[in-house]
Amino acid sequence: MKPTSHIHSQSGASVVEMALLLPVLLTVVFGIVDYGRFFFIRSAVTAAVADAARMAVLPTTTSEEITQAVEEALASPFTRESGENALISVSPDLRLPGDTVTVTASLPFQALVLPGFLGTRLFPQNVTASATTTMEP
Repeated sequence: MKPTSHIHSQSGASVVEMALLLPVLLTVVFGIVDYGRFFFIRSAVTAAVADAARMAVLPTTTSEEITQAVEEALASPFTRESGENALISVSPDLRLPGDTVTVTASLPFQALVLPGFLGTRLFPQNVTASATTTMEP
């Protein structure tokens, strides 16, 4: 009996198993990274819009100042990809005491891992948030 022949016949099995499972494992790991990035960006956009809406209820604040506040809050390289600009709207332009003010921001999002395959199916094209408050008297 040769016990070593049985060991040698299975020496390549672990390499084959790793070759089959590694792409799946890496896709799952990087998918988790993309989900984390998506939730971070969604949280940043929501916080920026909420802060801008709190700022918008002040009687002396202009729409340009509100837009600039959102832009500054989203200026981090972690929330923006190269050349991406947020679409920001403040309505209404003329605000009177007691009126409701809505601040909306939309930031394009693209998955880093397999953007053409999984990214378009798992993530929205834009991360959008809005906040509504009432003007102070």
